[in-house]
Amino acid sequence: MVQVVSALVAIQAISASSAFFVHHKTALARTFYVALNFHPQSFERAVECATNYGMCNVDELLNLAKDLEDYHGCFYEDGMEACQKEIDDRMDLANVLLLQGEMQERMRYLKEGNLFAYDVQADRDMHERDEFIERVSPGLDI
Repeated sequence: MVQVVSALVAIQAISASSAFFVHHKTALARTFYVALNFHPQSFERAVECATNYGMCNVDELLNLAKDLEDYHGCFYEDGMEACQKEIDDRMDLANVLLLQGEMQERMRYLKEGNLFAYDVQADRDMHERDEFIERVSPGLDI
């Protein structure tokens, strides 16, 4: 019982520290991991979505980016330099997800609401129709 209380106090003290780094390799980190209800599957899904454009919808991209940004410390790497690289790369991945979400939204707008794109397509369609009529009209006695 005393060990459990000591472990909980240690977890609280560690989580309050700004220099706290979570490593999945330690028993304390596993306890902290369970306490936070963190799911590393979101890391896997984030990489999957980032490397397969269009696979995930905008809401999922935004949620995954937030999960990556909200996670503090390191999950995979040991040592300060490697840990900082993991953090930087995780933030880079979050930015890729945000950019992909923005790009999907911009493409949706381009297809559904951009007046200029609509006018260009309508003009193209009109020219194609006129060219078609010119090609077939000699054979038709109009």
